[in-house]
Amino acid sequence: MSEPTERRLILAAERLFAERGVDAVSLRAVMAAAGTNVASVHYHFGSKAALVEAVIKERSGRVSARRNEILDEITSSRELTARRLAEAFVYPVVETVNSGGTAWVTFIAGILASGHPALSLVTGGFVHQGRRFTTLLSQIYPGVSARTIRFRLAQAMSLTFQVLGDLDGVQGIMAFSGAKLTADEVFEELVDVVTAILAGPPLDPAAQEG
Repeated sequence: MSEPTERRLILAAERLFAERGVDAVSLRAVMAAAGTNVASVHYHFGSKAALVEAVIKERSGRVSARRNEILDEITSSRELTARRLAEAFVYPVVETVNSGGTAWVTFIAGILASGHPALSLVTGGFVHQGRRFTTLLSQIYPGVSARTIRFRLAQAMSLTFQVLGDLDGVQGIMAFSGAKLTADEVFEELVDVVTAILAGPPLDPAAQEG
């Protein structure tokens, strides 16, 4: 059974946006890739901006829900560490890649890297969850300002999507350096790096004593 027209348009746009970037893709190109006509794009979405928003939301809700599940587990088990929070941050995106959503991850990575106007939709969807991460990190590192934590979260987000959106490229670079990594090994290395980002350098001893 074929996918509904709206779903076909979203998946086609997702792939094309990942390959070429949002601005380089026309509605006509999306229509051709989805096997529909231009009128169907306007019927289902109304505009290219609305289509971009639909593609962002296509998987972001599931990523957000999965993160909340892991954060709930961390909170209930009281295993509150930077590494556990890094796992909550990274693994839902890993699961998206493993379930066939690499194009979406690449698409989001491109938005984050380019500062495309759609960035506000990406970051806006993370605001509530970002506050939750900030609160939990503040409990681990009470001497670190909320501004610093937000900065670290922003860098963790950019790195996570950059690495997972170009897994083949990352593995290729590592192979050139003499280290052949499986996908699972890349995932674990990424969690290690995100843990370091969230934890940051140790606080000044004098500040800790105070």
